[in-house]
Amino acid sequence: MTMTNQPRVLVVDDEQNIRLTLNALLSRAGYAVTTAATGEEAVELFERESFDLMLVDLQMPGMKGMEVVAKVREAGHDAIIIVLTGHGSLDSAIEGIRYGIFDYLLKTSDPNQILARVAAGLEERAARRRQSDLLGTIGAAVQELTGGKVTVTPPVSAPPAATPPSSSTTTEPTGRILTIGPLTLDTWHQTATLNGRSLNLTPTEFRLLLCLAEHAGQMLSYTQLVRCAQGYETTDLEAGELIKPHIHHLRQKIEPEPSAPRYLLNVRGKGYILQI
Repeated sequence: MTMTNQPRVLVVDDEQNIRLTLNALLSRAGYAVTTAATGEEAVELFERESFDLMLVDLQMPGMKGMEVVAKVREAGHDAIIIVLTGHGSLDSAIEGIRYGIFDYLLKTSDPNQILARVAAGLEERAARRRQSDLLGTIGAAVQELTGGKVTVTPPVSAPPAATPPSSSTTTEPTGRILTIGPLTLDTWHQTATLNGRSLNLTPTEFRLLLCLAEHAGQMLSYTQLVRCAQGYETTDLEAGELIKPHIHHLRQKIEPEPSAPRYLLNVRGKGYILQI
């Protein structure tokens, strides 16, 4: 977080009513809000100031939302990013997931849903900072005790080794570790491996995969997946549109042939099954 007690939030949208609405909503919730009407203005603001979280419209005249995200990441900023999008453009949000986008929301989302996702994003950022500070403190203490150089590396790239299951369809929860055949999920560090290969998942992708893994072999509907992975209720139509881009990108990371999936199976018009 920043030095002030109020988390700093940047709202980027070319529609004035959206900016005013989000400014009022987030200000009432206790956040320090800055708004930008264009992508170019948002990038300039990041050059002068720091923000904890950015809400950015996907489709804007001039610099598009994904271009803003790319510029912010290229400049080394670690702000949590939530993309705002409309029904017709959800598929294009997939492009931004590789930039570490925390989540994306429909512009028609309930205000409580927006506040919930903003709070979740800021808590995740705070948790990362706490872990980094703790590891730095531990490293300094060990160095002082030993009189030598010690580097403490965060355990985020690969989870602890798990004992291989006796059956490829057996689920073996061991506290924070969930193992299903070749898939291992570390719920504490939010890391995953498949066949010993570390998966580079976004927070939403990890939660989605965990939900499916906890019900491996069972179909989860679109609404069940949104409720489990994103924490709110929505209609079947909206849930399907919200989940499909995440499934698409998840398949790119876990399937040997994403165009012919063998793990993440679709039940047309209803939901998905994880079959490991």
